[in-house]
Amino acid sequence: MLWVPLITGLAVILVIVQTQLRAVNQSWAVLTSTTFTVVVALLLIPQLNQIVGFLQSLSAQAGVSAHYLAPILKTTAIVYVTSFGTEICRDADENAMAVVVELAGKLIILIIALPLIEAILTAVLGILG
Repeated sequence: MLWVPLITGLAVILVIVQTQLRAVNQSWAVLTSTTFTVVVALLLIPQLNQIVGFLQSLSAQAGVSAHYLAPILKTTAIVYVTSFGTEICRDADENAMAVVVELAGKLIILIIALPLIEAILTAVLGILG
């Protein structure tokens, strides 16, 4: 819980620094933003263990195979990584690159979802006879 005010406070300080830094050197401002993003992501990775553990116990209680949980976790990770990458590209005024990162993330999510789509269609066809 204490991570949120700490990260927010640091982000506000860095935004103020970046405002001045952009006037002097745009590339350093982008590097600062990227470094902040990577450091915060690395600090929060251990917190993900709680989420994964909770989802695994929830799927076990519901009787859902872990086979179906993996794509959900992968998709969530891809969404976050894609979002970070997109925002970093936009921060560097590289909108075309941001669009390509978004497209790549969406395509990978679709590829990950294919087995789930197949399972749903198989179930529906089984019900219909």
